[in-house]
Amino acid sequence: MFYPKSKPLEGFFQEATLQEEFSLLSWNIHKENLNPNFQLTLKELLDENSVDFLLFQEYKINKSYDIIIDPYNYTIAPNIETKNHLYGVLTASKATIAHQRAHLSKTKEFFLATKKANLTTHHYFEDGSLLIIVNLHAINFVNAKMFKAELDMLYELLYGLDCAVIVSGDFNNWSSKRIRDLETFEYSLGYQRAIIEDAKHIKQFFNKPIDHIFYKNLELLNAKAIDTKKISDHNPIIAKFAQVKPLSIKPKR
Repeated sequence: MFYPKSKPLEGFFQEATLQEEFSLLSWNIHKENLNPNFQLTLKELLDENSVDFLLFQEYKINKSYDIIIDPYNYTIAPNIETKNHLYGVLTASKATIAHQRAHLSKTKEFFLATKKANLTTHHYFEDGSLLIIVNLHAINFVNAKMFKAELDMLYELLYGLDCAVIVSGDFNNWSSKRIRDLETFEYSLGYQRAIIEDAKHIKQFFNKPIDHIFYKNLELLNAKAIDTKKISDHNPIIAKFAQVKPLSIKPKR
């Protein structure tokens, strides 16, 4: 039911490398991107903040219209398809998307019989260093064992990477068991969790924040959650990072 027949969609309009400092916006938009109020709010956010990456969860696509996210390249991993629409995670980037990988959860959510999607993209800094970004919408409406199994599969994909990595999105970690499993995932990979200003604006479930940004081999310059007055049931998080370059060691004389 609702299983997507369409392959991941993509649109590449430019080729560019990443600057040493870059920023991203991560937001579960609750399928509101076709709403004029959402479009106006997003425009205001991007006018006020220089953003290099857009990471949307629950993005809605009308099959009858072309997607234009100027000036961004984009790629979309659908997890639900109906007669007229696709739904999924979208990553848009001002830098070239050198590689992409879409992944659907093995588990279907109870009652809804739908899967969740995550999307991995590769980008390069000016010096040729690699940045990997994972845009994640974690499985919900399943038991804790199934939630952990999906995290474990993501862990296997990320284990051993020594490049810069960001994992961001809606983690649906609303129970104590899910929180512990997510912490194990974080610590086992050596990731850091972004400390976010105005965290009161982050979506909570059972008084537990469920939107997060994890990172490795980067410096977090700042991160903030922005109240958008109920455009979605989540609010956007904007984070700015800096590339961490390896120290050059001069030979002894």
